[in-house]
Amino acid sequence: MVVVALQAPEQPPRSESAKQEVYRLLKADIVTGVFDMGEKLNENQLARRYGLGKTPVREALGMLQQERLVEALPRVGYLTSRVTIQEVDDLFELRKIVEGAAAEKAAANATEEDLQFLEQIHSDFRAGDRESYLTFLEENREFHCTMASASGNRSLAEVVARLHERVQRLVILRLDLSANVEELVGEHYRILAALRERNPTKARAHMEADIAGTHQVALDFIKKHIADWHL
Repeated sequence: MVVVALQAPEQPPRSESAKQEVYRLLKADIVTGVFDMGEKLNENQLARRYGLGKTPVREALGMLQQERLVEALPRVGYLTSRVTIQEVDDLFELRKIVEGAAAEKAAANATEEDLQFLEQIHSDFRAGDRESYLTFLEENREFHCTMASASGNRSLAEVVARLHERVQRLVILRLDLSANVEELVGEHYRILAALRERNPTKARAHMEADIAGTHQVALDFIKKHIADWHL
């Protein structure tokens, strides 16, 4: 018993690891739609789900609150964050500004290796198939983040990656995307062609068109489900 008591102060590194593990797992579950927007997050249930204590769960929830993926309400507790139409419009306006700039810079700075990698990112999407849909979304995110990295501006690439975490939640549950896939993939090809031409104006224009398509998908989802997110 004495030995256990003496060793207890040496545990913080393990506790920190537990917090990071819950943070990583819970964030992935939120972003990929395991938890719907506005869903209440019970600390006891989360502790059982991830096989860890309530303390790292509470700490992870605090970290995710700072990232605006969860919200805390008095006498209610933590919920996965809900969004408004205005927030969606603001998010996609920011995407156009940031990713348009990234596309322009990538037209000048992308290497042949970058371009070849982007050309290999494609998806065999099948309407109504959740797994192929999730693959499509992941490859779409990879395309945008890789292109942002090809801009040569690391800070810009980090902003794009964070924006795509927020965007992914808005479309992750939409399985009837078949009408939009061909156009979205087509915009990717047009972006790549502009990068190959080293044409920053075309690269920005096609990137903005690509984002506008996803913006409409997100708005459709929000308008359909927003009434279910109020307590």
